[in-house]
Amino acid sequence: MRRRACLVDVLHGIDATITGRERVLTPKADSSSAQIFLSYSGADAFEAGLLQYAAERMLAPLSAAVWTYQRDQPTDQRDVAVSLKEQVRQSAALVFLLTPTTLVSGATQWMELAYADAYDVPIWVLLHRVPFTELRARESGVPPLLLAGQCNPATEWKRVIHEIEARLTVVAKPGE
Repeated sequence: MRRRACLVDVLHGIDATITGRERVLTPKADSSSAQIFLSYSGADAFEAGLLQYAAERMLAPLSAAVWTYQRDQPTDQRDVAVSLKEQVRQSAALVFLLTPTTLVSGATQWMELAYADAYDVPIWVLLHRVPFTELRARESGVPPLLLAGQCNPATEWKRVIHEIEARLTVVAKPGE
């Protein structure tokens, strides 16, 4: 029986030396670097952590950070929903990791997707263990935004990160 490719296999062996061009980012809000919001189901925290690590390594020359709930959400936050909304608003891009768990219990992820759409934050969807044909076949429970937009297999994560990198605005810092 052929084994399915999984994100862990895809990320295994990432090159330790990531090359890139020197750039200065246009930060959103008052941040000093670009933030990429990674939306994922809590059950997929391990895969999200690997993706976060790999993406941050690739985007290191740009000083971009990948925000995840597990690592970056303050544990003393009183209103998590407001915090998530603000983190999405401040992001230069949103990477939406869609898995079978998202389809079963992804209410928070659907809200993060809606916030990104409302704030015109560019969205990249990575399908992990969910083929697009299965997503299209569902009669309900999938936001139309997902079905109308580009969905990428999770094995294309590197290309997605390179596309995000290319979209980050290059500007000179004032006084330099």
